[in-house]
Order: sequence, then structure tokens, then C-alpha cells
Amino acid sequence: MTPAIRRCRILALVLSLSLAIAVFFSTTPPAFACACCTQQGQRNVATVALDSGKRQEIESLRFAGKATLFAGEGDAAEIEGIATPSGSYELSARWLDDRLELSFRDKLGRTGMLSMARPKTMSVFEVDPRDRPDKGQGPVLYKEWKLTAPAAGSGVFRPGIAPRQLLTLILQGGGNSCTSASDFSHWTLVMQGPKANYTLFGDLVTK
Repeated sequence: MTPAIRRCRILALVLSLSLAIAVFFSTTPPAFACACCTQQGQRNVATVALDSGKRQEIESLRFAGKATLFAGEGDAAEIEGIATPSGSYELSARWLDDRLELSFRDKLGRTGMLSMARPKTMSVFEVDPRDRPDKGQGPVLYKEWKLTAPAAGSGVFRPGIAPRQLLTLILQGGGNSCTSASDFSHWTLVMQGPKANYTLFGDLVTK
């Protein structure tokens, strides 16, 4: 076999392999090519275990330093379950062992704390709102992660603490089908029960 023929055969083999690779990737299913891509009309509503991966994402979140008490069309001073309701608070948050502790201070220096144990399960809500553009990997989903547990509290929040009072922490944001802490930008804290019903909300620190 002459060197010229050998070179031609090698070139033909390389071209055949290149064509085979191109055909393979052109026919690869989208789900294989992009596991985190979303689909129009996508919806996921479920209760799932709060496993170590989700727990790590949640505990890595940082709360911004302000909280607002929702009053709607009314006056914050009329909210029941808080000794001295205020429209806004300075906020600090931390996980202490298996508890989330949220500490509040109003402009007059009055303080209170709300806390909840880390539950074993959490609620997931992820939906395509169909009002966000598709940038090539599917629409941006609206997301909520919800954690609910018996409420504990002190200071100005002590009047609203009683049996059957529940606290629900709702993390809000958006992203693709792979959720991480960076997807969440806001939080809402809902107190519900026979003695107190109110809502606090604020921002999460995002990079």
C-alpha cells in the first residue's frame, strides 16, 4: 500500500467518525442534553422529604436585615398576637442546631423572637407562569419551598404563642428545573392558629 493510499484511507476514516459524532449529538434527546431545562406548562406541586441536600441549600440562605409586617388596607397596630405591632423591624436570622431563630427589633427598640424546628418534610411548588420569555432552555419557573412547624416565640410575639399555632416559612424565587439557594430572592413568614394570624415578609441576600 502506497503512502498516498494510506493517507486517503486515514482521512476517510476520520471523516466517517466525525459524521457519526455529529449525527449522534444532533439526535440526542433534549432531556439528555439539558437535564435542568424547563418546558412550557411545566408544573410540580409536591410534599417531599427535607433531605440533606435541600437542608444545605436552605441553611445557606442569608436573610436581609429588614422585615415588614403585612397589614393590607388596615393598620399594623391592629394586628393581634403581637404585643406592640410595628410596620417594620430590623431582622437577624440563624440556624441553631435544628431550629431557625428569627430575631426582630422595632424602631423603638422593642424586641421579639420567632422560631421553628426544622421539619422532616417540605412543600414544593414550581410552575411555568407562562409570562416569562424562553431564553433557549425553557421558561423561568416561579418557585416556592415551604417549611411548616409548631410556632415558638418570645418578647413582643409571646401573646400569640399557644398550642396549635403554626409557623410557615415560604422561600420564593425562580429558576430552571434544578433548584439551589441562588434561585430564592424573597421570604414570607406566616403565623396561623386560634390565637394569632399575621404575615411578615422580606428579602434574601442574593449575589
